[in-house]
Amino acid sequence: MRSLSLVILLAVAASGHASAEPRAPRLTAPPLTRPELSLIGSCEPIDFDSVDIQWYASRGVYLLTVSGIKPYTNMEVSLSHQGYQSRPAFWRTLVIGCVKNFLVMPIPSPYYVTMPLDQFVGSRGIEIVGASRSLRRTVPRPK
Repeated sequence: MRSLSLVILLAVAASGHASAEPRAPRLTAPPLTRPELSLIGSCEPIDFDSVDIQWYASRGVYLLTVSGIKPYTNMEVSLSHQGYQSRPAFWRTLVIGCVKNFLVMPIPSPYYVTMPLDQFVGSRGIEIVGASRSLRRTVPRPK
């Protein structure tokens, strides 16, 4: 009987549950949380309200104007073009809003982005893509 209790005591001591000294609690780091916006900024597609294409004879080019309401005052809005290996029927252009730092000013404000359509036009026109919708517009040939 004595040898059986000795075996049980050795097994308990090896597992660490019945030690004479109380152990200090193991310190663990808190779980990391991912911030909503990183320190270098964040970019995402945003919605647009209108698309306008006008011919400017003095420049000899069509100008595209996209406008809408951006959710943050300090958000910069730009147009980003999709790359293609050959010329598509409608060239896809995304409306992108970028916040440069982690501080945002949640005051909606209007935006207007204008760019020439000399290089990024498909054989039939352009497609503007926002966060929730897209719009195709034909671009007539210059006269």
